[in-house]
Amino acid sequence: MSHPYESILTPLRIGNVVLRNRLFSAPMGLHCLQGGEPYPTQAMIAHYAQKARGGAAVVTCSGTRAYSTPGNGRNICYDLYSGEGQHYLAQMADAIHFYGAKASMEIAVQPKDGAYQASAGNRVMGPGNQISKEITEEVMQEAIENLQLQVTTLKRLGFDMIMLHIAYNMGLLGSFISTRLNRRTDEYGGPIENRVRFLNRCCDAVHEAAGRDFLIELRMSGELPPEEGFTIEDACRMAKAIEGHVDLMQVHAPTEWQAHPMSFEKHLPNLWMAEEIKKSGAKIPVVTIGGYQDLDEIEEVLRSGKADAVSMARGWLADPNLGRKAQAGQGKEVVPCVKCMRCHDSACIEGTTFVCTVNPLMGVEHNLLEKPGAAAERKSVAVVGGGPAGMAAALELRRRGHSVTLFEASDRLGGQLNFADYADFKSALAKFKAYLIRQVEASDIAVRLSTPATKQILLSGGFDAVFAAVGAEPVRLPGMETAVLAPEVFREADELGHRVTVIGGGQVGCEAALFLSRRGHKVTVLEIQEKILADASPSYRNRLTRNLSGEAELAVITGARCTSAGEMTAYTCSDGTDGVIPTDSVVLAAGMRPNLDAALSLWDAGYEFRLIGDCMQTGNVQKAVRSAFAAAQAI
Repeated sequence: MSHPYESILTPLRIGNVVLRNRLFSAPMGLHCLQGGEPYPTQAMIAHYAQKARGGAAVVTCSGTRAYSTPGNGRNICYDLYSGEGQHYLAQMADAIHFYGAKASMEIAVQPKDGAYQASAGNRVMGPGNQISKEITEEVMQEAIENLQLQVTTLKRLGFDMIMLHIAYNMGLLGSFISTRLNRRTDEYGGPIENRVRFLNRCCDAVHEAAGRDFLIELRMSGELPPEEGFTIEDACRMAKAIEGHVDLMQVHAPTEWQAHPMSFEKHLPNLWMAEEIKKSGAKIPVVTIGGYQDLDEIEEVLRSGKADAVSMARGWLADPNLGRKAQAGQGKEVVPCVKCMRCHDSACIEGTTFVCTVNPLMGVEHNLLEKPGAAAERKSVAVVGGGPAGMAAALELRRRGHSVTLFEASDRLGGQLNFADYADFKSALAKFKAYLIRQVEASDIAVRLSTPATKQILLSGGFDAVFAAVGAEPVRLPGMETAVLAPEVFREADELGHRVTVIGGGQVGCEAALFLSRRGHKVTVLEIQEKILADASPSYRNRLTRNLSGEAELAVITGARCTSAGEMTAYTCSDGTDGVIPTDSVVLAAGMRPNLDAALSLWDAGYEFRLIGDCMQTGNVQKAVRSAFAAAQAI
């Protein structure tokens, strides 16, 4: 019998090892999912076990220290050699095995003195940002012996394989690949076949110590920036040179910032490199990574032979049940990742809590007193507002067995997410909005469009509970009553004049500015703070800033307070200087204000009442979805 995801579900055999399908879970530095413990806590073990339960063939954990040295108390790097560390690492491998996946660990190849690289004089990342020393044969042997100790220990603890990360010149092994970093004239320098010689020695040592059935996955860049001297042609030759030494070759991005593609970039940006390596005739299994999650796309990639397996990080966070949905043929049921990078930033940069915009359980599931399940009593619930919070609440309420009626004042669902249909760089968010609408329409939730709910309507409906999800509205500033509000720009861009001044350089204002610039407008952004995008997460801020700077007809003026808006928009800078901007249209992006009065007007003692989403406190999609899901558990 044919299956829509036959290629995804086909087992991958490597020697005597069988991987149950072609979906891998890539490592992530989930530093704030636990404290500074030198071992995985139950929160981390549960996180990785969930990916295995969701159908991943390989779950790669991150990561262990090469030596039993003190950690920094913030970033995860487990002590592989302490007794307590080994106990918990063994539990992690066992939990992954319980659900049928292979357990892999990301490790490092390095001597005890971390200042060594292929050649001397290079900057070495880490404490002190020291200058490298050229690695000698004696030190190479030291690193190899330590590597063997690592893998034999991991194998004893139950792990099935390791990942060596050398993408974008990562670590000691990565320094050998770049001709900029590797200036050796011996057998380890020059052509790529020489530059992988030490890598091959390391991999042979792994197999010698742990056996051929202990697999090695190599994460490498398919090409590097021009100054590094490593092209896709080199990658193809490298793939052939490491055959018989490396078991799986994961083809990654050229640089670290490109490793996490967002909607600003080309879709599946790394696929072409994996495809070129496959075309070269290399026999090593090729794993592709970078922006995957759509099961139909993944199936096409595998069926067409462009890669042998697909690895994902954010995709498994957005929907931990990817593999199970593939098995069930439920590609349309996959919760889309919106590529916002809040997972990465919350876990790796901001270091406060771990969140996912579209998965409200992420980061809290292990702490819940009760796991989300069916409600003890079926109730009739009204949800007022058809934006992301309203739809998320309605879906979770219905899943728990309640009867749900969804009121929306406009003629369509989507709320503030509807703007995403117009901007190509918000395509991932548009997919999530479409997913929510599709799920609502496929359910038996009673949807009443063009129906502004009132207290009288709700009381007459006999509802047991009411959820107010009426959102927020843009802030209007005195003297700018005729300005176009930023959220409306995406539908009305053609009605604006050529020269546009955007008042407000937060995320909404900058997104509107980028959209207008790409539509041919000459745009100036005025931001009263010294930096733009203060409300954006770090990764999104960096990526959006990069795109803004690439627009020739877009200017940003920071530390500038708008004093009057019109044909000659005036502003005063923080240094006391004044300026004017010839303006045809003014766009106002001064923030959002919760519709709290409208929400509270729906309250009545006759039913249980809850505020969710932006009408309670303005935030972002992640906070709206989380508040909706949490409230739905309490009914």
